[in-house]
Amino acid sequence: MNDFKSKLDQMMGDTSKQERRIKQRVHERLETPTKRFSLQALLVSAAIPLVALFLILTIDPMNYLSSDKGPGVPYDPLDDLAQISALHKKKQLSAINYEELLALPHFDQVDGLYYIDVEKFSVEGSSDTFHTVVERKENLFDEVVYKAGDIVRTMTNTTSHLPTYMDTYYEVIAVPGDRVVLKNGELTINGKPLQSELMDLYEKQEVTIVGGYDQLLNAREYLLLNHFPANETVQGATITPVHKIYGQVVGVATEERTESIYFDYLSGQLTGNYTPEQYFDLYLYDDLFGFGDFPETPIFTQISRLGELFLEASYRKEVSISENEVQIRYQYGREGVAEQVFTMMWDASSSRWIIQE
Repeated sequence: MNDFKSKLDQMMGDTSKQERRIKQRVHERLETPTKRFSLQALLVSAAIPLVALFLILTIDPMNYLSSDKGPGVPYDPLDDLAQISALHKKKQLSAINYEELLALPHFDQVDGLYYIDVEKFSVEGSSDTFHTVVERKENLFDEVVYKAGDIVRTMTNTTSHLPTYMDTYYEVIAVPGDRVVLKNGELTINGKPLQSELMDLYEKQEVTIVGGYDQLLNAREYLLLNHFPANETVQGATITPVHKIYGQVVGVATEERTESIYFDYLSGQLTGNYTPEQYFDLYLYDDLFGFGDFPETPIFTQISRLGELFLEASYRKEVSISENEVQIRYQYGREGVAEQVFTMMWDASSSRWIIQE
């Protein structure tokens, strides 16, 4: 023991035990503490992956991205297509309710983007001859121009796996951006069963919906169903591009009272003072609906999209070049889509505007 320790002990007493306690505390603090888990913590940790697995198994992916399930059994349209085509050929596909059509607005004049449907009908108690009025839509390639519930006319089209027909009235069921799932006759739109007056009619009349879809409609696609299905028939739900839809049925017109260049044309009485653009429309109308009253236009025989030109009337304008010459210019305002120009000339011998070759 040194002198300093001796003197300290004399002043404070023996400090050996206190020094050992201080050393022990320092030693314990310098050591890494051992981790300890309670039984409760272990149980909670084990439960987390089990809960996650339960949620994954119980959430129905049909409400989200149903197509992520992977490959399945593909829908075969051939039998349904044959049955629908046979019904149409026998005129048993539709049962048109003309009284419903007569409840639409009545037109005194039809021009501009409106035109007369070539199909005519009559109703008991009236001597009038009726046609529906169809509206071609503005900006049909730039906007969603139809909504669910609209009644439309289409071209006869079998490029899809189920056909549409020119003489059938269709209803818009789903529009661009909607997710459509149709399997075994069960149709859902955006994850929910479709509920509408049309669906109630289909159920009441025991009509079967056929088709096979699991997809998101693109910016120019609509899902259509026959608006007037015949009882106990098979009806195809058909995804149809906008350029195959001839327009929305918006009213009715009568041959006896409605003024229209289309009624003049149908009756063979083209005696009015019509504009070059009206004549241009008639050339397209004549070609599309098969009357053949106008002389064959060679320039049209080189164009495969006459139907689109008729529908795209809002994209065109009439430009006067001279007293006897006018240009019909289709201007789409979209990069990569070329402007189309047609020249109309006044023909004194026939007293009408004709398309210049």
